[in-house]
Amino acid sequence: MADWKDIGKIVAGVAPVLGAVLGGPAGAIASAAGSLVASCVGCDPSPEAVSSALRNPELLLQLRSLEQEQQTRLLEWQGEQLRLSLEMERELSRRHEADMQSDSWLSKNVRPLCVLLFTVALIGGVFGPDIPAQKLSVLTDLGFGVYGYYFLGRSVFDKGAVRLRMGRDHAGNKSG
Repeated sequence: MADWKDIGKIVAGVAPVLGAVLGGPAGAIASAAGSLVASCVGCDPSPEAVSSALRNPELLLQLRSLEQEQQTRLLEWQGEQLRLSLEMERELSRRHEADMQSDSWLSKNVRPLCVLLFTVALIGGVFGPDIPAQKLSVLTDLGFGVYGYYFLGRSVFDKGAVRLRMGRDHAGNKSG
């Protein structure tokens, strides 16, 4: 079953801005872009119908001209998606800060506990009794998400291991 992100990957080769909007994080904007694509290729505004229509290379090439005609609208949509994405990141940071300032032991330790539980589950899945490959694959994917979020998002960025030095030297002084 196709979704707008899948369509965005197909479209990005001929119309990169349109593809980025289709594959963006804001569902309502991606859906509006999908309706625009559907009207251009003459099909129902559903990901499945658009995916079927885009199997015709001539229709795919029409999207390049659609992107040029609708460039202002698409750039506005892309800007809105970026704004929403930044807002989600800010809210997540605020939640992390609130968790760390809380007096609750659980709120401060929920992420390390999740990492521990996924580690135990993965070890149990690999070395334990036979588990269907599909279930182990799902568990592995979830584990990578948890590990990636915890070690990259939490450890690296929140603890300041990565610092952006825009226009500053190593001592923190403004450079030329």
